[in-house]
Amino acid sequence: MKKWLLISVLAIIAIGVANVYFGPGPEGSKETVKNLPWDIVITPEGHTRVFEIDVGATTVAQASKQWRAHPEIALFRLPDGSHRLEAYLGKVQLGPFQARIIFNLKPSETQLAEFAAHSSSSDVTPSGNYQLRLSGDDFDKALDMPIAELSYSPAVDTRPKSLKNLFGEPEGELEIDDNSSYWLYPQKGVVMLINADDKEVFHYFPPSDYEHILRNIEALQHAKAELPEAEELSK
Repeated sequence: MKKWLLISVLAIIAIGVANVYFGPGPEGSKETVKNLPWDIVITPEGHTRVFEIDVGATTVAQASKQWRAHPEIALFRLPDGSHRLEAYLGKVQLGPFQARIIFNLKPSETQLAEFAAHSSSSDVTPSGNYQLRLSGDDFDKALDMPIAELSYSPAVDTRPKSLKNLFGEPEGELEIDDNSSYWLYPQKGVVMLINADDKEVFHYFPPSDYEHILRNIEALQHAKAELPEAEELSK
């Protein structure tokens, strides 16, 4: 019952957003609601522009300043011994929606090894990876790195039909199980993790990285595992 109430609320919000976004404003003008997850532009440089940042070019520091959010940055050691560097912005208000944001960064293998060597502590995460704390100098270096990929998870989930109305039909789908699948939008630079029993995760990237995303699509499941539970968004 609670889930359907949340879906109904989101549907009402979406209708209101659509009316503002597409409807006429005063004297026939159009008011634009910014920071909508389906408002995607591929720049001439090949970056995916969404939420007023360019995925592939905008740095963590620039995005943090724009959104007035202080990032947490951590290095994750995966079971295969590889590392991944991520920045987490916590609870962010983007347009009418509240969401959790994770940035994937792509330092060189040498930088990753140096960051790991400089780390003073580590903790096990819910997904079973190890989270390594960065040194102060390495944190500052990570702030100036461009955002390679962006994972966005809104506070409430919505119906797949509504998402298709907003994003269009996916160019492909990869089924995970009976309740979840990936929707693929390579030309838009986004892959969605759709789960009938849980909230969605939108994963944005430059279209030129699509083959890399397919090879590493489990990163979406990692991002979902690392995101706090939906109930925390209301705190």
